[in-house]
Amino acid sequence: MLEKNVSKIIIGLIFVLIALQVTQPAASKAPDLPNNSCADCHRQLLFSSESQRQFIDIRIKHLESGISCSIVCHEDKLNKSTASTYAMWSISTHALFEVTCEKCHGGDPLKVLKQEAHVGISNSSILRANTPEMCGKCHGPELDEFKSSQHFKKLESNQEGPAPACITCHQAHSVRVLTASEIEDFCSNCHNNITGINPAVPKKAESALSSVRELQLEISKARSSVLEAKALGKDVAAAEADLESAKTILKNTPSVWHRFNLTYFDTEVHKGITDALNAEKAMPEETETAVPTKAPGFEVFLLVSGLLAAYLLKRH
Repeated sequence: MLEKNVSKIIIGLIFVLIALQVTQPAASKAPDLPNNSCADCHRQLLFSSESQRQFIDIRIKHLESGISCSIVCHEDKLNKSTASTYAMWSISTHALFEVTCEKCHGGDPLKVLKQEAHVGISNSSILRANTPEMCGKCHGPELDEFKSSQHFKKLESNQEGPAPACITCHQAHSVRVLTASEIEDFCSNCHNNITGINPAVPKKAESALSSVRELQLEISKARSSVLEAKALGKDVAAAEADLESAKTILKNTPSVWHRFNLTYFDTEVHKGITDALNAEKAMPEETETAVPTKAPGFEVFLLVSGLLAAYLLKRH
């Protein structure tokens, strides 16, 4: 009797297990995902590191939930880079003067379709070593000066070690112009005691750029002096020539800087300062303002009237 009951219990358990197997939903399978799914590229990942195991766990959860790795969640690096590049360019001097992408990269900005607009795009022109020639298409004087510099000679020779090109100092898309307060730290990236590349350069560069501000101030003062002297009818021909010489030197400082000969640059700037100081002499400074002598007039009349009034009062 006991054996029959045990047999019935076993048979009952088997039926229960079969019923549970039938009623239990099938295990979740990976849904059909679009072509940009992680699974399309990452099906063969191995559990060889903790980071890979974590990634696989995330992938499995995504697959079970029917989530594909689309640009909505994981924007590709190219798009992120492009957005950042555009943001930097949009506040640059290039943007201000409408120097747009095709000027450096090529392509056709008049086309609407991406494939057509990108025809002619070349990566060779934006290679670091090629940037001087590319930038020189618009910045000819700067290129001419740069070609005489040690920086250019090292860049052209393909020697090992630092060899700055245009984008080293100005950046590719922000197109920054370094100020005197920034130049010392920037030059120190290459010119320092560790590299042994003339560590005195950064301080000299800061001093040289600072002198440009002095030149600007002296030109402003000289301009005022020349205008004032001309208004008074003075001969200002020599002063105007000195002023024009100083202004020409100031105008050429951006290109002359790219020679990276700090001694020459400093000499030129101080020559401009001297010219501006000479121009200021068109209107010499007066130490004292002479008080004009007044002819006898109303004051004498008052004095005589007072004496006469006193005499008459005394008589009475």
